[in-house]
Amino acid sequence: MARIDDRQATFAGVLLLANRMQTTYDAAIEEVTLKQWLALVVVASLPRPVPSTAEVARALGTTHQNMRKLLAALADRGLLEITPSPTDRRARRVDITPAAHALFDRLGPTGDRLLDDLFADVAPDDLSTCLRVLDTMSLALTGDSLRPPEPETERTD
Repeated sequence: MARIDDRQATFAGVLLLANRMQTTYDAAIEEVTLKQWLALVVVASLPRPVPSTAEVARALGTTHQNMRKLLAALADRGLLEITPSPTDRRARRVDITPAAHALFDRLGPTGDRLLDDLFADVAPDDLSTCLRVLDTMSLALTGDSLRPPEPETERTD
């Protein structure tokens, strides 16, 4: 077999790292999976209530069907409230609950420690470069940035 070039190694490395992160963090955080945690963080970061489960799916780059199952599991645990949209009978609005806020308070320090451990040996410049490269790859793949949108500022005129 031919030597693996840097593109192939990077492609495989991104997938392997994602699997390792999921396995490690699923074991470290007993209350929710890494994917559930990410979904909660995304819902909390979007303007709320989120108008539809499709909007959460778009933000996470997954299918509506997969997201609907994941969000339903979180709603069953009392971490999300999913209600009919008052403006679109097909859509379901999504909002976080007080139980989700309590979970953020409880798990926030653990999440911070896990990130500190992951990036302990990564220089700030290397981290910025890594995000830039991953964002460039995401834009090439789907046209979507990995960077969160800048918060809208209120106009004062």
